[in-house]
Amino acid sequence: MSACASTVDTAEGETKSETLADAPFVGTWMSELDGATAMIEPTGIFSIDVPARGEKPARSAVGRWTFNGEVVVFTNLSNTANCADVPGSYKAEVVRDVVRFELVRDECAQRQEHMAWPWKRGNVN
Repeated sequence: MSACASTVDTAEGETKSETLADAPFVGTWMSELDGATAMIEPTGIFSIDVPARGEKPARSAVGRWTFNGEVVVFTNLSNTANCADVPGSYKAEVVRDVVRFELVRDECAQRQEHMAWPWKRGNVN
C-alpha cells in the first residue's frame, strides 16, 4: 500500500506535509475503551485494530489522515468494511501520554465511539 500524505493550508491552498510529522499525536496509541491499537504514521496513514471481545470479532480499519495544525481528519480507505470514504474531523489534545479527540464532525458511529475515549501512548509488540 502506498499513499501520498499531505495537509492543505486552506488559507493559501498550499500543501504542507511537514505538518503531519509535527503532529503531536503521531505514534502508537491504545484505547481505554477496549484495548484497540491505533497507529498514526507521519506518512498520513493510520490503522486501528480492535481486538475480539466476547461475541464481537476482531476488526481493523486503515485510512488516510490530514492535519491543518488544529483539526485532524480521519478517512477510512474505500476497501475498509466500515465507514469507507467517510471523513471524521476532530480536535486533538495531547497531555503527557494521553490523547483525547474532541468531535468536530463525523458520520461514522464506530469511529465516534472510539474517539470519545482517551488513548494512551504506548509501544505495541
